[in-house]
Amino acid sequence: MVERVQALCLAKLPAVRSQEVLSAMHFLSLLTYFAAVFAKGEVDQASSPPLRCSSSAFSAPKVGRGLTILSVQAQAQHNYTSIPGGPLQPSLHGLNFCQVQVYLSHRTPNDGFDGKITNDRVLVEIWLPLSKDDWNGRFQVTGGAGFATGMFGAHLGVAVKHGWAAVSTDGGHDADLEKLSDASWVLPAPEGRHPRPDSYLRREVAWDLLHNFAGRSSVDQILVGKSIIRQYYGTHPHHSYWNGCSTGGRQGYYMAQKYPELLDGILANAPAINFVNLLMAELWPQQAMKMADTFLSNCELEYFRMQAIKHCELDENVNIGYLLDPLSCHWHPSSLIGNTFLCDGHDVTVTREMAQVVQDIQTGPGGSSSENMFPGLSEGVPMTTLADIEIDQNGMRMVKPFRIAASWLQKVVLQDRPIYGALSDKRYFDSLWISAQSEFGGLLNTNDPDLSRLRDSGAKLLTWHGIHDQMIPFRNTINYRRTVEATMGGAHGVDDYYRVFLAPGVEHCGGGVGPIPIDPLESLVRWVEENEPPDTLDAETVDQEGDFVTRELCLWPGMPKYMGIGDVKRASSWSCVGSTERPVLAEQEIEKDFDYGTMQQPQRSTSDPDADTTEGSPGRPGQILGGLKDRLQGLGMGLRVE
Repeated sequence: MVERVQALCLAKLPAVRSQEVLSAMHFLSLLTYFAAVFAKGEVDQASSPPLRCSSSAFSAPKVGRGLTILSVQAQAQHNYTSIPGGPLQPSLHGLNFCQVQVYLSHRTPNDGFDGKITNDRVLVEIWLPLSKDDWNGRFQVTGGAGFATGMFGAHLGVAVKHGWAAVSTDGGHDADLEKLSDASWVLPAPEGRHPRPDSYLRREVAWDLLHNFAGRSSVDQILVGKSIIRQYYGTHPHHSYWNGCSTGGRQGYYMAQKYPELLDGILANAPAINFVNLLMAELWPQQAMKMADTFLSNCELEYFRMQAIKHCELDENVNIGYLLDPLSCHWHPSSLIGNTFLCDGHDVTVTREMAQVVQDIQTGPGGSSSENMFPGLSEGVPMTTLADIEIDQNGMRMVKPFRIAASWLQKVVLQDRPIYGALSDKRYFDSLWISAQSEFGGLLNTNDPDLSRLRDSGAKLLTWHGIHDQMIPFRNTINYRRTVEATMGGAHGVDDYYRVFLAPGVEHCGGGVGPIPIDPLESLVRWVEENEPPDTLDAETVDQEGDFVTRELCLWPGMPKYMGIGDVKRASSWSCVGSTERPVLAEQEIEKDFDYGTMQQPQRSTSDPDADTTEGSPGRPGQILGGLKDRLQGLGMGLRVE
């Protein structure tokens, strides 16, 4: 490099001497200048240097919204091991990233003037690939699970491993995933509660934390995360995405309904929308058993489930161990009354009461499938999560409510009172349901069907939901999608920005016996960035026999159908049927304009370009078949088509 600097300096010398001001000092300055220029050029041509990952490298994000930034801390993590999350979120090892923790509060200078004080301390945590070369230029915003507002490492580890900058938040309460079924944080601290007469149930709620959980913290983490990313990499992410399931799915729908302009794409799976109704309905199987005084063991519930699958598989003409479309299954548990089967080493005979309990679980609360307050568990869906029971050493059977729903009822609805009386009295339980819906539904349900903001923003919403979801019935998502279609003008337009896929045999957020979507986030990225809307999602699993199974999940309302030939475990042996008929697209119009008979563009009437005035015109099918006829006969192979 020295020779290059000297050559450039000598080239400049004549001009400098002509001014007769050259001195040793000037020459040294010139030499230093050109050395710096060349040094910079060589650095620019190399890989980007490591970025500073320290607390002093970041300033408090200025995002508005009345936020008070309490602190910003950063440190580099090397060979880090993330915590595990759901079925699709394993613990990962050897992660290297910049960990930035921002603590904030919603306290404002006006706190206390109206007697109310915001007292939250919210953690927003961002994981950043250490160098700009390792970053894919995108931002992934992650959701929570159960009563956890965020999942932190369980989500962030997968994201940063694949080059994403990603963010999570605790919403101001305990983020320990071991406590995601505990709603006790919704209650104010003991010193903040007020005595109340037993005759009047006045609910006391930590409303600030509940607002954070509902959606406020979801927005905050996006704004804070984008600020930190810009400070670290010197540029904004070129695209931002949401990724969440269950509670994270509900939060994604919150963003789609209220703040879609903050994101480019939203992956929101098995969404816990209609949140209040969902939690109350998850207690229905326990209530149905208690009112009938008939408690079915897990073995007995599985017998009913497998009999439903066995019956309905006959209509689907394929034997894979789970149902492709439970909604088309017409089976009644009463058909098994009197049957005897072996369960836990004992003979069990199906009684009318047992059959009615199973029917009630499938129908859902409310009395009939058309009048129910919330969908039940469809035929073939596992019932042992919501209808689990306890059996003591004497064989006594008792209710064992699903922990998330039980904590909601006890801590929030009943304000830390026992729940078992409510499960025994349907009228009392229904009154609690109505009051909870009235008080919390507007904040938590996240079921607004008006997606005009999403449509107008250009962002895309993609959802997949396992048909075997044992916690959140897949019909909850389908019912919402239908309401959106009715509100937003039909399926054609809605598919432009909101698409739903069902995964037969797949349980809540993954697991189960059916093929699981491989990379739906990548499908969303292609939809957003390459304008390739997905009509199918690639899915795979390994079955109980150890065989690799592939499938393409169908865009709802399409359903998979075995074509009758080929390996049933291969996607190539399946097709999608019953999909929405779509209007002709621009590129299809070009194809339509082409005359397959003459291989030329047809001449159109100037008065009506789309009119076909030929009497007895065969239409589009005739054009195609006629064109094929002419082309086959023109091959000179003696072929004749009548």
